[in-house]
Amino acid sequence: MREDNRQASLMGRGPALSAAAVLYLLAVAVGAFTGLLAAAFHFSLEKAFALHAAVGSMLQGLGPRAALVSALLGAAMVTGAVAIVRRFAPEAAGSGIQEIEGAMQGLRAVRWARVAIVKFVGGVLAIGAGLLLGREGPTVHMGGCVGRMIGEKTGADAHGMNTLLAAGAGAGLSAAFSAPVAGVIFVTEEMRRRFDYNFISLHAVIAACITAKVVNDQVFGMRPALPIQLVLDLPALPPVEELLIFVPLYLLLGAMVGICGAAFNTALLGILRLVDRWRRPTKLILVAVFGAGVGTLLAVAPEFVGGGEALIEAIFPHSPAIPMLLLLLVVRAVLTFASYATGTPGGIFAPMLALGTLIGMGFALGVQALFSHITMHPGAFGIAAMGGLFAATVRAPLTGIVLVAELTGSFGLLSAMALTCLTASITAQSLGSKPIYDLLLARTLDNTVPSGPQDDERLEKTIR
Repeated sequence: MREDNRQASLMGRGPALSAAAVLYLLAVAVGAFTGLLAAAFHFSLEKAFALHAAVGSMLQGLGPRAALVSALLGAAMVTGAVAIVRRFAPEAAGSGIQEIEGAMQGLRAVRWARVAIVKFVGGVLAIGAGLLLGREGPTVHMGGCVGRMIGEKTGADAHGMNTLLAAGAGAGLSAAFSAPVAGVIFVTEEMRRRFDYNFISLHAVIAACITAKVVNDQVFGMRPALPIQLVLDLPALPPVEELLIFVPLYLLLGAMVGICGAAFNTALLGILRLVDRWRRPTKLILVAVFGAGVGTLLAVAPEFVGGGEALIEAIFPHSPAIPMLLLLLVVRAVLTFASYATGTPGGIFAPMLALGTLIGMGFALGVQALFSHITMHPGAFGIAAMGGLFAATVRAPLTGIVLVAELTGSFGLLSAMALTCLTASITAQSLGSKPIYDLLLARTLDNTVPSGPQDDERLEKTIR
């Protein structure tokens, strides 16, 4: 009770309104601005992809020269994104979620004006070029910038600023995936060690997430971000024999996805450490070459590049054969790591969800090939693995379950997703894997904070 009373004095203004009411109103403002920014970002990304499609249509009769033009365009866009980030806001590189978590913990500053602009422009260039990056990381980061801006302009104290940062981050995820509940759970589960949790702050985050979704819906409509139509007719209460078959399969899938999640985190940090040792001119040349390669693939084999949303929607109605799924999985995994290592703005949620889908559908088809008497539903296993890989890498199983359910509208598969996500998270944890955003934040602090006993202790607390 005493804690709630102390937290009720978050804001030093508003004589006509209680401090809690003022904070709620500010959270709604954060959600509204974040929803507008996220919708504009999403719209701009669609236009960037449309530009590539228009270029491809105009150059269809040119044969190999069309791929060359697309390669040059990709190289220019990716190199431009890297140059903007390096020149104006190096902290805008990558996802940005770890930056907001660091700010909530008092470890990172938020230069909200320049970061929001660089994140927006650089994200449109990089993701629009076809890099395997998602828009959710930039929208979470920009949402945190909105929270910081409003907090500074209204004179919020430390607790109020923490709440507004969290509200902006949750609103960013809510708007990116049209998933307000997942936005709230993400803050309370993934950011739990940095979030000043109490009655008022929680309700402020909820208000921001709902507002952001409502604003985003005015642009893109009220529908799941991935309106997947599963060609299934799953019974609500399966027979005992079917339950005995599928529960072990989902548990086995979860264990396999947990191993993949631990490997994902290890591989991503490994390539980032490798790139950190390269000199700047070398990095820029390789970034241009990589951008050209992605641009070429965008023209000749678009299923291998991009965030992954289009791929997920395309393969659900008619699953490709196992060899094609494996090829997509390997190529997209390698390109995802390389895309993030370029240092352009972009998240890993969407590419990760695509990888999970490929793993789950490949698993289902493999079981079907080995046990032909079992009727498998590749789409159901793809959705379960989608949430499982998120849970294993981020170590947030509740967020994974709810996010995928809201993202796809597949609420009938909650039990399957819960089994898979729980098993995947436990498996990754048992392998000693750390949550990906803790690792990314620790890397950021290690690269920017002078070495010393106090700094080493702070880094250890960050990844513990």
